[in-house]
Amino acid sequence: MELVSIAFGLAKLVGLDKKIGRWIGGDNGAEVADQVISIAQQVTGGSSPEAALEQIKKDQRKLDEFKILMLGNELTLTQLAYGDRDSARAMQVAALQSDDKFSKRFIYLFSVGWSLFAFGYIGFITFGTIPEANVRFADVVLGFLLGTVLAGMFGFFYGSSSGNERRAERDELHAVLSPRR
Repeated sequence: MELVSIAFGLAKLVGLDKKIGRWIGGDNGAEVADQVISIAQQVTGGSSPEAALEQIKKDQRKLDEFKILMLGNELTLTQLAYGDRDSARAMQVAALQSDDKFSKRFIYLFSVGWSLFAFGYIGFITFGTIPEANVRFADVVLGFLLGTVLAGMFGFFYGSSSGNERRAERDELHAVLSPRR
């Protein structure tokens, strides 16, 4: 069985599958999966990831211990999953401290260019005539511009809606920690 599948199966056992699924789905997913499996092997003393998964499935005490260790390592796993974003932030800080005016302004010029293109496209789609054969292509491009380009720029400059995500995670964590009925 693939390590990512095993890690996701372990996360599902303790009710953290949504959160760990997001972590595993990121750029550092393999490292997160390795860490989850390492925690499972630490709990079970299992020699293989498959053996650790099977032991945790069968033994309630090991499942509870795994759950506690997973929650205790949440910060480490989060940093592992999202640590690659620090280099992009550091690059932007370095660019702003540079004497090169183009480097300082590139991110803003890039955003203005995409914004003008997006708003021009939206205006054309709204008020222009689109051939019947191209309507689906126009819809796909419009969805890309609204859902990816503009949303990404707003997320970069104004922050993301991670507050809602944290609220959902808190509710999920409460469900995991509450005793089974």
